[in-house]
Amino acid sequence: MTTAPRLMNFPEERVLEDAAFGQGIVPTRLYSLLLPVWQVEIRADITEGEDFSLIDGFLERGLRHGALHTVDELAAFFALDRALVAQAVRFLTTIGHVREEFGGRLSLTPLGQRSVDDDIRYVVTRQDRRKLYFEALGCTPLTRDHYDEDVVTLLSGDELDRVQRKDHYPRFTALPPASGFDRSALDRLKERKDRARFNLPVALDSLECLSETVVYLPVHLVRGGRGDLLVYGQAKAGTAHDPELSAVCTRTPQLVSALENEENEELDRRADDRLLRSVQRWLGEQGIHSVAPEQDDDGTWSVSLPATAFGEERLPESRIGGYRMAGNRFFRVWCQEEVPRKRALLHLLDRRIGSRRQVTRREAEEIISRLALQLRLEVPELSRLRSGARKIGLSELEARLARLENE
Repeated sequence: MTTAPRLMNFPEERVLEDAAFGQGIVPTRLYSLLLPVWQVEIRADITEGEDFSLIDGFLERGLRHGALHTVDELAAFFALDRALVAQAVRFLTTIGHVREEFGGRLSLTPLGQRSVDDDIRYVVTRQDRRKLYFEALGCTPLTRDHYDEDVVTLLSGDELDRVQRKDHYPRFTALPPASGFDRSALDRLKERKDRARFNLPVALDSLECLSETVVYLPVHLVRGGRGDLLVYGQAKAGTAHDPELSAVCTRTPQLVSALENEENEELDRRADDRLLRSVQRWLGEQGIHSVAPEQDDDGTWSVSLPATAFGEERLPESRIGGYRMAGNRFFRVWCQEEVPRKRALLHLLDRRIGSRRQVTRREAEEIISRLALQLRLEVPELSRLRSGARKIGLSELEARLARLENE
């Protein structure tokens, strides 16, 4: 199987760790899905908001509140060069904020007045063409994160075929749209108060729908022991779930039924057999032959290894408490002895905060608390962690913890 190019630029294990130790569910399955998305091209008169430039803002406030009505009056009042004011007025006229009446008298248009009152420079673009995205299970708009083409991949055509090939891992299953595109979803956009969150302009007028195309959004979906569904996408690199898409999937009966059908008793037995073979194969690759996988009370699988299985030229201690994938199933690597788990916390912490340019003490403490939960340890003080980092030679972590202690 090929893993290059990898569609999701983060490991599935990161998703499982957030679901288990960040969201508090017991993950039982992980599915790689292609959620259908309506890519809708529209044409409309678009009103967008932006910050005022310094001079433009002063001039418009002078016209709105200062009883100033000409270029000369504005230049004199604000002690600005007349040519500069005249140039700014021409620009404000061009964007529809200012109108010039007979004799050079200036006044604000309704758009200009609204801009001053809201302290936002509103700009109208006539007959603007753009694409909007709606998930195709319930026809709700996607959030702004999904419009970042450098991060999020929306698939169609050959790209879609490639990620569904049998030799491609992970294997993604495409879900069909629930129905045709509901054009009333465009009308509902106008009623939203949180437009910026959904990559929408301040206003959409004279809206016309030009085309509707289905594309596919790759996600990982984690199913929990109580039927919880959490969706993780590319936008947050697997570090946090997408609450909107998670809610959409939870309330989509055909999706929930498909997952439940895949988890019937007979299929579960076969999946368990495949998982156990995968675990035994992995143990053999590590040279470990005296350990058998165990099923916990919640139905999940784990392998508990002795402390001697970890260290230099053996398994890294950072593997303790983490997951390993086996198809859409997984097992957890564990160690009953506390000392290796404490060292694992230090190595994981070094990886988590070392990859960030800046981290506050509060953020670091949140990461530490989650790692302690993952490794079943008491939450340690920063000073103890700093001392432990020094003992095992993590000098950069020691220095960063020392700085955090002084915050």
